Amino acid sequence: MIDVLSPSGSSRQLALFCAQLPRLRSLHRGPVGAEKRMVIDSAVRAARAGEPVDGYLERLGVGAARTAGVPVGADEGEDTSRNPTRPPRVSDGAPHALLGYHICPREMCERREHRTADGERPVCGVFDLALRFVAEL
Repeated sequence: MIDVLSPSGSSRQLALFCAQLPRLRSLHRGPVGAEKRMVIDSAVRAARAGEPVDGYLERLGVGAARTAGVPVGADEGEDTSRNPTRPPRVSDGAPHALLGYHICPREMCERREHRTADGERPVCGVFDLALRFVAEL
């Protein structure tokens, strides 16, 4: 089994930022979002350098309080109560999923995402790389 970074405050904040980055960039397009885009870009540079992103998240209105008890990478509408090791029933002829999860490609944060068989591969917005798949044995 692969070691995933232990849950620390900065690792969790980086995972939160990575998971929210596409939404943040989408929200702050155009001239009105120019100031927030500068904060987002500064946060990306800090994350790539291994620096904490907590202050940037606070300025962007994204924080651990909003996601307390929600697994990192979980979509707001997603049912995270289901056991990830037991896949949902799949009808005959439907694509079958390999059990596992996707993790940070640089192992800098604790982000873990499951995806459906027909879902797109999750991407790390900080490093512009697809998350690495780890099969459950």
